[in-house]
Amino acid sequence: RILARLVRERAPGRSVEVGTFLGYGAIWTATNLPEGATLTCVEFEPRHVEVARALTAYAGVSDRVEILQGAGSERVPDLVERFGKGNPADMIFMDHCKECYLPDLKLMEQAGLVGAGTVVVADNVVYPGAPDFLDYVDTARGAYVTELLDAAFEYDQVWKKDWVPQKDALSFSTYRG
Repeated sequence: RILARLVRERAPGRSVEVGTFLGYGAIWTATNLPEGATLTCVEFEPRHVEVARALTAYAGVSDRVEILQGAGSERVPDLVERFGKGNPADMIFMDHCKECYLPDLKLMEQAGLVGAGTVVVADNVVYPGAPDFLDYVDTARGAYVTELLDAAFEYDQVWKKDWVPQKDALSFSTYRG
């Protein structure tokens, strides 16, 4: 719901999702995109790519969603090619390996995929956490204006007797340029 609200509010024309898994976030994003907008997803695991493609087709959004197989870092040149050199993404959603958030964001910045006004949303930044990423996008550093949006950790392990529900958050960062 948080991601869908952000997509509706920001109305991105060109969006990127890194870490598509089975397509749940891609479907939420695509169903809330404005007319004519596109979402390009990157998913590392080939089996997950197949399922995500099938589910986005079933959901009726495959005309707006392209899913590339590979690591986020490997597919940055493909994203630049699809958007056109000098055309940054309007929104980037990161939900892949947490330790990859920062290096992948830096690669996207260097490639010109991040420009003034680009919104970078990252999931699970508190638990399991992405502290180096959060430090980098901290508002005090000056490049981004960042807000943490409280969110429940989506993989509660209720079958474990000693499990304690974890607090989590999405980071919502706007690049100042």
